[in-house]
Amino acid sequence: MAAIGKLALLGVGLIGGSLAAALKKAGTVGEIAAYTPGDDAAVARALGLVDTAATSVEQAVDGASVVVLAAPVPTMPQLFAQIRPALAPTAVVTDCGSTKRSVIDAARLELGEAFLRFVPGHPIAGSERSGPQAADAELFRGRRWLLCPVEATPSQHREAVRQLIEPTGAIVQTMDPGLHDRLFAEVSHWPHAVAFALSAAIAGGELADQAVEQSGAGLRDTTRVGASSPQLWADILLDNRDACLESAARFRDCFERVESALQRSDRDALVELFSLASRWRSRIE
Repeated sequence: MAAIGKLALLGVGLIGGSLAAALKKAGTVGEIAAYTPGDDAAVARALGLVDTAATSVEQAVDGASVVVLAAPVPTMPQLFAQIRPALAPTAVVTDCGSTKRSVIDAARLELGEAFLRFVPGHPIAGSERSGPQAADAELFRGRRWLLCPVEATPSQHREAVRQLIEPTGAIVQTMDPGLHDRLFAEVSHWPHAVAFALSAAIAGGELADQAVEQSGAGLRDTTRVGASSPQLWADILLDNRDACLESAARFRDCFERVESALQRSDRDALVELFSLASRWRSRIE
């Protein structure tokens, strides 16, 4: 028997679609009602990812015991305002945003007393692909899914979101929201910017076409996320701007050390910096 009668899913791109697919596979939700401003909800319905393609936020949320916001971070404030009057008195709300502090601020402002039933989340999984067509029921298996509640969030609501997520195969962990944004500027947000910048630099050169033809695994691995959604990642970087700029400053320092060593033909300086980098990178499985 399904543990959740109705789940409202606001956003059915890669993450929302994959969550729907995973929950369908697990059989833990009776009905998934999705809403998106465009056609993604209808596409997700046609693909069998969701049961209902709602025509409004209110229709999707009505009667839902859990509401998941899997939409772009800049749309969160408006979505919180729209769901507030339609929320059931005991409904729990969570999100899948890549940044947390601004989302929490918006939820606190727009949800009123329902803010205590909001459990911020972030699945550490993704792909350069996008849209419900990219949905993968196994996307979260073995991957971390971070919950970033504020201190006032009651434990029963945290547990409700944990129980929602665990059937996807994700490993649920908890992290302070401020630490989350600083950390993911380092390990995700700024690295995406670097991949985009490197790809743009090659694309703007006179050898761009030949580079496409002759590129090997090294360039593909280094720039893979540079094929991600430009709009999505522009929004993420701007939302977490201060932390990303701190990461950018450290990157610039290391880049300038490489450039300076090349100008001086200083092999020892290059080996020293590269060795530090290699030792750290080898710790990532």
